[in-house]
Amino acid sequence: MIELVRHLAAVCALSLGLASTAWADEPLHGQVIGVVGGDVITLVDAQQREHRLRLAFIDAPALGQPFGDEAQSALSSMVLGRQVEAQVRGIAPNGVAEVEVVEPHGHLVNVELVRRGLAWRDYIDVQANPYRGQYQAALLEAQEARQGLWSQDRVEAPRDYRARVSEYTRWRLLAVAGLAAFTVLGLVVSAYEKQISALLERQDRIIEASAQASRHARMKADAEQAARDRTREIANQEMDRLAAERRRRELA
Repeated sequence: MIELVRHLAAVCALSLGLASTAWADEPLHGQVIGVVGGDVITLVDAQQREHRLRLAFIDAPALGQPFGDEAQSALSSMVLGRQVEAQVRGIAPNGVAEVEVVEPHGHLVNVELVRRGLAWRDYIDVQANPYRGQYQAALLEAQEARQGLWSQDRVEAPRDYRARVSEYTRWRLLAVAGLAAFTVLGLVVSAYEKQISALLERQDRIIEASAQASRHARMKADAEQAARDRTREIANQEMDRLAAERRRRELA
């Protein structure tokens, strides 16, 4: 059931995408006002409508990947600010139209990027692509001349690079989340330790105050007992003196 819903959603998205771009069969003409990476452009048509388009049949290196900046610069130099013709060849899963772009001098931009070694040929090809032979020839030319991507000892496909970066980012986020959790746990434990420490200190103060009061009471009791003993001793001495005095009078 879920797969059926997804399939219907994809069909609807494709239908809506083609319906909203009435130029699915006819080429789109307009000025390129933006370039993102080496394979995405923003085009404004004669009706001042903006269209985000991805170059079909190629995969340019991502920004941050070797030759990613060069791919963006090359694409910008060919189309940015210029009038171009874009022929829709398909719709990407995210709803973005995939196009082949012809620049003012008649060069097919997609093929030119492959020829310069600044894009990887996307082998998810379609039979309707009339220029597929040009893509393969451009790829072989770039590889033989060790242009761009092919000048490296180890070439990594852009999709593999993105997958690796995505995986690294995911693990890094997990690590950061774990560290944050441990930090929060540490703060909680620290807060409890402070509360327990304060409670123990308060109890120690109470015990010390009680012990001090007990010592004071004992000292007072000892002093009072000493005073009573002294009084009793003085009384006994006085009684002995009086008894002795009485015996002397009797003898006299």
